[in-house]
Amino acid sequence: MASQFSRLAAALFSTTALVLASPAFAQDANPDEPPVYLEADSVVELGDGAGYLARGEVRAQQGDRTVFADEVEYRPAINRVIARGNVQIHGGGQYPQYADEVELDSELSTGIALGFASMLENDGRMAAASAIRQANGSVQLENAYYTACPLCEDGETEPTWRVRAREVIQDADDQMIYYRDAQLEVLGVPVLYAPVFAHPDPSSERRSGFLFPDVGLSSRLGALYQQPYLWAISPSQDLVVAPRVMTNVNPLLFADYRKRFWSGTMELEGSWTDEFEIDSEGDRFGEKEHRWHLFGGGRFDISDEWRWGFGVQRVSDDLHLRRYDFSEDDDDRGAPLEADARRLVSQLYVEGRTPNSYGSIISASYQSLRTNEDDDTIPNIMPMLQYRRVFNAPEGWGRVNLDVNGVFLDRTEGSDYQRLSTTIDWRTRWVAPAGIVVEPFAYGRVDAYHLSDIPLTGGGTGNDGFDRQLGLAGAEVSWPFFRGGNTVDVVLEPVISATIATDDPAKDRLINEDSLSIDLDESLLFDSVRAPGFDLWEEGQRISYGVRASAFWGSGNSASAFIGQSHRMDGETQFDPSSGLATEDSDYVVSGELNWGAFRSEMQARLDSEDYDVDRIDASASYTGGRVTAGLRYLDVSDDDSLRSPQREVTAQFTYQLTARWSMIANVTRDLDIDTSRRQETGFRYEDDCTRMEIVYERQDLGIDRLGPSESIQFRVALFTLGSVAEE
Repeated sequence: MASQFSRLAAALFSTTALVLASPAFAQDANPDEPPVYLEADSVVELGDGAGYLARGEVRAQQGDRTVFADEVEYRPAINRVIARGNVQIHGGGQYPQYADEVELDSELSTGIALGFASMLENDGRMAAASAIRQANGSVQLENAYYTACPLCEDGETEPTWRVRAREVIQDADDQMIYYRDAQLEVLGVPVLYAPVFAHPDPSSERRSGFLFPDVGLSSRLGALYQQPYLWAISPSQDLVVAPRVMTNVNPLLFADYRKRFWSGTMELEGSWTDEFEIDSEGDRFGEKEHRWHLFGGGRFDISDEWRWGFGVQRVSDDLHLRRYDFSEDDDDRGAPLEADARRLVSQLYVEGRTPNSYGSIISASYQSLRTNEDDDTIPNIMPMLQYRRVFNAPEGWGRVNLDVNGVFLDRTEGSDYQRLSTTIDWRTRWVAPAGIVVEPFAYGRVDAYHLSDIPLTGGGTGNDGFDRQLGLAGAEVSWPFFRGGNTVDVVLEPVISATIATDDPAKDRLINEDSLSIDLDESLLFDSVRAPGFDLWEEGQRISYGVRASAFWGSGNSASAFIGQSHRMDGETQFDPSSGLATEDSDYVVSGELNWGAFRSEMQARLDSEDYDVDRIDASASYTGGRVTAGLRYLDVSDDDSLRSPQREVTAQFTYQLTARWSMIANVTRDLDIDTSRRQETGFRYEDDCTRMEIVYERQDLGIDRLGPSESIQFRVALFTLGSVAEE
């Protein structure tokens, strides 16, 4: 609030002074200042040289600054410039200021505005009974308030919220803002009060001080209070220290450090506590240990085309983040590798990019948060190399990609792996006169492998080294047909792709490290290389075929559908049975999308090629109209050939607008396999032009025995332009 008051008051006095105390009124004009244009119904000279008086719709303009008033009076003898009646001040800022009366001395060092009000940034509004500017530039506001809510024209209805203070002082010498008797009012009722407090002037450089606290309540942690403190170490670095006190467990310390360098930025955040394990009720068990987490990263420019960086993600134990309600997903700081679900990755990298090439060197190590996974069996990347360059072929012949890729994997327990690959990939697109689209492609690759500590059949371990040469060629052909109608336009596009690939001479000697997860969908069906990595190779001859259909009608309404399949004519499969590509005839790929007015839906599915059983389906639908906003998603991964446990899940979101401001909200994620809600929320939301408030009951059950389910009541309040309070 004070930042808005002080900025506005300073703009008011500087603008008013520059406009009113101008050569038009002063006898000694300053030739360096722009001229002043004055319009009024009448301008008269006061008797005995007392000054000048302009009356009747007075408009004084100097440069981009303009003052409107009922009358403007200049009295040099008493060192005063006065504007009275419906004073409006434009210029010197984005928004106009208003006052009943403005008075300054002719030296522009002190002054006062009565009945002062203004619009501010982000729809903010403020008013004060008086605003006083002192000789040192300090500003004092009396009986002031600030709000981002619209004000009723009749003045009888209170805004949803406003911050009111008896006195607000912007001290120009120490660049601080001080409050006396400040209170937050909601619908005219005071709900928070502070007799005195202070914070740095927003117009000053960053200053150290306390930030807004976090408060909360949960069945696991109990009542909590976290008080952040910002230490502005220098103009280029700061540190936030935020101790958290909880009633069910020992205190926790959180810190966030940021620093800017001439070549880049760095940020590190972490937490620490000394505590036992905690269940959903806040009961302690196990051993008392130091528990912590450290997330962070940095990026630094080496040149215009090259940069280096790092990322760190580490925790003391698998459940620390969830136990203390920290997210397991770190912020995106530009690092090239992203961790899988419930895994953390720390990495060091160098990468370069030009319009036609990209190169990188990455070293990384992983930490698993999964209870059934041993970190010693997860490989460290030591390192991974990649270089890609694009060459333009002769006109009409597309582009050629040259790719060099290598990776060295090291394990504490298990086999070590080294691979270096060089690839040339070509593809182009031709359109025949009849509208037939032909896309020929060719692909060639050379791989060199060295494997260490491989388990042998008779016991013990051994090493192996080999290379292989692989290649394929083919073409994709599609023929779109368009039929225009009076109400509906239809596009029908059959597509077929044929591929011939060499055999893999080393398929029985490989360890599959980079193609463990494959899920057939529409885009993968027609890819020339359908393995996501380098280790698996799809040999032999195959064709892929399908048909796309689309319809368009009305204003923005559309529907589309696709069905397709691939057939392997020879060659042995290397794909997992759950991929949909393991058999001679692949699973059927079915997808669809519908956009019809307020209704949206889409679906991706795989059907078994023999019995048409649904192996996987991901379908979602949403509706937004009138008082109701609803969304539903159904996920079913129940392939009989899958080595993983079936997964069937429903997620629903629902909002019903009870009144113009109040809504009922409900969200649930339900695990159908065990008939349990993983997460559910129910509550109410209030929202207007300046406020958003939610009162929500939340329950989580992630299926982790050592953690257990948790319940909480959350109060989430956001006062637009001021900040937010969230209870968990």
